[in-house]
Amino acid sequence: MPLPMKSFAAAAALAAAISAYQSPASAASFSCMNMEDMNAAEQTICDSHRLGALDERLDSWYRRAQIRAGYFDQTEWLRAGQRDWLAGRNACGYDIRCLSRAYRSRIRELKNYVEHV
Repeated sequence: MPLPMKSFAAAAALAAAISAYQSPASAASFSCMNMEDMNAAEQTICDSHRLGALDERLDSWYRRAQIRAGYFDQTEWLRAGQRDWLAGRNACGYDIRCLSRAYRSRIRELKNYVEHV
């Protein structure tokens, strides 16, 4: 194989390896770069691919709910509900099961709101 082709193949292999690795920091809907500034729940989410994926899903449903809430003048109601939910989520601390339950419950609530209001 000529040298440019070898370089291209090596670069392609490296790019594939890097893209295949997804750090927990890139899985959450928020930045996980400064973990020392985060509470226990946020640190746990950043350390878990599964929780990070749930956080992304919740963020997607919350964005849809924000659009829906805007149509019905319910934006503040939605924000208040999210603040309450965040307080409950943060109370889970390092408990992965508690965090998972909190996420799944809130996703169901938001999905129901978006699909049925």
